[in-house]
Amino acid sequence: MNTNPGSSKRTDDGDNTYSKVTTEFQNNIIKETLRLSYKDTKTKITEEALELVKEVTRVMVVEAAMRAAKQAFSENKTTVNVNHVESMILQMMLDFP
Repeated sequence: MNTNPGSSKRTDDGDNTYSKVTTEFQNNIIKETLRLSYKDTKTKITEEALELVKEVTRVMVVEAAMRAAKQAFSENKTTVNVNHVESMILQMMLDFP
């Protein structure tokens, strides 16, 4: 079984780490965030597109948390701090342009 924090590989029971996370973002927060980048104030987002953006956001946040945890683990730390996030954020930005 894979017990390394920050690893997104499947465990031997076949479950994916991402599917175990129950966090989600509120619709109004996602809509407002998207609205801030609209050039046309009449632009709307469909419910299907909203759900897709929520899922992509969730996966990105989980990935960031797992990478930061992996960095902390590699330093024999039991708590993730801002330094762990900062050390992985550049690589994550390169992985997800």
